[in-house]
Amino acid sequence: MKEYINMFDDITLTELNKQEGARYLGYGSEKPDDRIMKLIDECESEIIAAAKPRYIYKLFDIETTDEGVVFYGTNLILKGSSIKAHLTGCNRAACICATLSSDMDKLIRVTQVKDMAKAVIMDAFAGVAVEQVCDKIEEQIKDMLPDKYLTYRFGIGYGDLPLEQMGEFLAVLGTSKTIGVTVTGGTMMSPTKSVACIVGISDNQIKSKKKGCITCNMREKCQFRVKGERCGF
Repeated sequence: MKEYINMFDDITLTELNKQEGARYLGYGSEKPDDRIMKLIDECESEIIAAAKPRYIYKLFDIETTDEGVVFYGTNLILKGSSIKAHLTGCNRAACICATLSSDMDKLIRVTQVKDMAKAVIMDAFAGVAVEQVCDKIEEQIKDMLPDKYLTYRFGIGYGDLPLEQMGEFLAVLGTSKTIGVTVTGGTMMSPTKSVACIVGISDNQIKSKKKGCITCNMREKCQFRVKGERCGF
C-alpha cells in the first residue's frame, strides 16, 4: 500500500557545499584560485536567492520479479538488473522527485549569455543544490522510519535502468501537477535542475555498495571522466 507524503515546499537552502561543487568542476582535493572562488561565492548567493525547492515522494511496497521491480498499487515496473541489485533485500521503496524550479533554469541561461565561465560554475553548483535538497528529503524519510534501513539514491537512467521510463516514473508521482516537473523529448526533465530517484527501504541492515560514477549527478559533465580519471568518490 502506498503512502502519500504531502510536503512540497518546506525545504530551504542557506549554503552550498563548496568542496563538493569544486569536485564537480574537477578540482579534486585542490582549492580553486581566488578568481574562481570569487565566482563560486557569487554563484552560491545567486543560486540560493533563485532556488525554489519543491519535492514529492511516495512510499510503495515492492517486489522483484522476472519482469523487473514491481511497485504495488501502480502500473510501474522498473526494468534492468541494476535496479534489481540496488533493491535487493528491500520490501519497500521511496520514489522521489525534487526540483529547484524554473527560475534556476532562467538564471543559468542568463549567466550563459553574460559569462560562460561563470555559467559552468553556476551549472555545477545548481547540481550541488538539488542534491542537497534530496539529502534533506532522505533525512525526513529516515526520521519517519527510524527502525528501517535505507539504500543510497538510485536515479532513473543509472546503470541499465532505462531513461525512457522517466515519464512513467514521474506520472506515478504526479509531478506535473504537484511540483511542476515534466518530461521533454521522452527522457529529459524540465526544469532541468531536477532529480528523480529511488531509495530502497529494508527491515534489515543493507550491505554497503560503492556508488561509483553511475550514481553521480555530474557524471555526464565530470572533468575527471573527461580526462579518463576518477574522483575517488
